Amino acid sequence: MIAHSEIFLSKCAQFREQGEFIDVRLKVGEDEFAAHRIVLAANSDYFHAMFSHGMKESNQEVIELKDENISVAAMKIVMDSIYSGEINVNDENVFEVLTAADHLQVTSVVEQCCKYLETELVELGFDIQFYCRVIMVADRLGLKDLKETTQRKMASMYKDICEKEEFLTDMNADILSALLCRDDLSVPSENFVFKSVMQWIKYRKEERMDVAAQVIGAVRLGLVDIKDVIEELNTEEMQNIPEIHMLVYETLLHNCCPTSVSEFASVKVHLAPRSMSLVLSAICPEGVISYFDVQSKAWKELSSMQQLTEIEEYYCVELIGNYLYVAAKNNTGYVVYCYDVVCNIWSTLPPIPGSSGIQISCLCHIENHLYVIYKSSTPYRYNIATNQWQSITSSKAVSELGQKAFCNKAAAAYKSCLYVLYDQQKPQWINNKWVSYTCDSMLYCFDAKRNVWEQKASTQTPHYGSSLLVVNNNLYVAGGKCSFSKSYFEPYGSSAAIEVYNDRENAWSVVQQTHIPRNNLGAVEIDGRVYFIINSFPVDSGITIPPGEVYPVVLDGWEGLEMVDTNAVLCYVPVKTENLTTENE
Repeated sequence: MIAHSEIFLSKCAQFREQGEFIDVRLKVGEDEFAAHRIVLAANSDYFHAMFSHGMKESNQEVIELKDENISVAAMKIVMDSIYSGEINVNDENVFEVLTAADHLQVTSVVEQCCKYLETELVELGFDIQFYCRVIMVADRLGLKDLKETTQRKMASMYKDICEKEEFLTDMNADILSALLCRDDLSVPSENFVFKSVMQWIKYRKEERMDVAAQVIGAVRLGLVDIKDVIEELNTEEMQNIPEIHMLVYETLLHNCCPTSVSEFASVKVHLAPRSMSLVLSAICPEGVISYFDVQSKAWKELSSMQQLTEIEEYYCVELIGNYLYVAAKNNTGYVVYCYDVVCNIWSTLPPIPGSSGIQISCLCHIENHLYVIYKSSTPYRYNIATNQWQSITSSKAVSELGQKAFCNKAAAAYKSCLYVLYDQQKPQWINNKWVSYTCDSMLYCFDAKRNVWEQKASTQTPHYGSSLLVVNNNLYVAGGKCSFSKSYFEPYGSSAAIEVYNDRENAWSVVQQTHIPRNNLGAVEIDGRVYFIINSFPVDSGITIPPGEVYPVVLDGWEGLEMVDTNAVLCYVPVKTENLTTENE
């Protein structure tokens, strides 16, 4: 049975369409909207107050709405929604409609706009500029729930956010400070937070020095490596800012004598750890899940995380927000699993069409799509919103190289495109027989908006079993070997060079490793920092190399990092700090 309210609303919409019982017209610009006072008053506190408190508009046949926040297009959508109960918004007009509905106090439209933003875009899409706009609009209109939902989403993906160029260009000080103050900011360490803040300041140093104290003050400096604090903040320009001078002083005081920090200090050094921490984790075929304790520099069992059972082999893993996607092989074939970090539950993605018998080489994500890259088969992508697989066009590397191509565990999202590194063994007729020789790696770029692959420049040297990673908005290839064994079907020989890609010139160049001593730890130097490539996964050690340094870095104490199953897949996983504390006891 249809509710009486629905019948009434339907009749009112019919009367409006036919021009019956119209007793008021709302004028916006040159356009007029026919309406019924009783319908407006029932749906809008703005019009209820206007019609019931003896205002001059209560008897006017035409009421002109002059507020600049109300456009003709937005007014039409608001009026249609009042009479139909439905709303027709998209990402291009939702802010305009939301602002108009808020001004007119049409609660139903405001709620529907907020729901649209939370579900259709905030939850499913990923655009830093858009996120920032949602927060600014929500803050201006006093929409606390919408603001909290957006900030919570950004906090859960802070590591991904920092790797995007938009973090440097579009993030403002107020939004960044609010994020840094959140206890649920999901990060590998407070050093990572501090590094991201300093990078943001330096990107537009002249204008951002005015807000440097605001954003640095939101970092929990008591948890940051004191060497990094001194290196970045003990400079003349930083010390000229009184708040930063006090922050450095109190951080040093806490570091030397934690109990001596004055309760009456004007600036407090934040000491409380985040409620969620991104920890380096290893998922082993036996089902055991471990994490790397950065304090003791040792692997420890992560018993709080539910284990997968009956897995023969793991291949790769990708973290998207609070969901961990793992490509593996069980007794039925090749499968992609999904781990819900919040609910601590594993589930299985639908089978990839026609690909159940093909091993997955690597996973990567761009916005709300998970990309599956094979060694010699057409790639697929998984739409997280619709729970459906979709084939994408095949790259030249796959279509022409076939089984001769060896696909690295090398894929990365870079400047909103997917980059994949392929290698091959090229045959050559020598001494009356075919002999294979190694070739430089070939980089391919997939533009998701156009569904097009483009071949880019080959690397300077061969790379087998290497990794692609993005550091400070630059694409690097690191780790792996420079040769490939056909007998054992695996990389071998000496370590491959580290190279960086220049997308403007479409060229690779070798990164000299002047500060890295000979080691068996997979240590490499990238952009003034030390990374360890473990099981083809890049681990940021947090070790910085000061400009002008002439001595090699000291790697003592990091031997425990490589003490992990060589068949394990590594990833960063958000874990409750209380669980780590319990497991350390």
